[in-house]
Amino acid sequence: MSRGWKVAAVLLAAGCVAEVVRRGRRTDWVARAYRELDVRDRTLREEAPETAGLRHEAHRLRELGDAAAALEVHGRLLAARVDALGADHPQVLITRFNHAGHLWEAGDRAGALAAYEDVLADMVRVQGEDHTDTQWTRKVLASRKYEAEGTP
Repeated sequence: MSRGWKVAAVLLAAGCVAEVVRRGRRTDWVARAYRELDVRDRTLREEAPETAGLRHEAHRLRELGDAAAALEVHGRLLAARVDALGADHPQVLITRFNHAGHLWEAGDRAGALAAYEDVLADMVRVQGEDHTDTQWTRKVLASRKYEAEGTP
């Protein structure tokens, strides 16, 4: 790389850092990133080793279009995560949300809607109304209801 390109890269990086600092958001996103990494690291240490294989298998089956088999494997993943982490753990709540999606894809719309409503209630209780997972679950539930019933 020529000297001119190196200088341009340094100036561009400095400009980006200056803009982030100017906006006063550097500490927010850095702290948020560290919190997220800490949660994921703790989760990986607490979780049973076989759950990674179950997660990959469920994803593979879903990609192959075998929704029923993916649902069965994902059900085992959910049970293993509940055993390892507890019912109110944020990763378990996300797994329950994903399980509702598997129910939907397998054709059990009523079961999926009930599962979305149950996990939404638990997300509100555990994480609060303003948490991004709670808000996303609320939006997906409204979308699925609209698709299933034709009303929001």
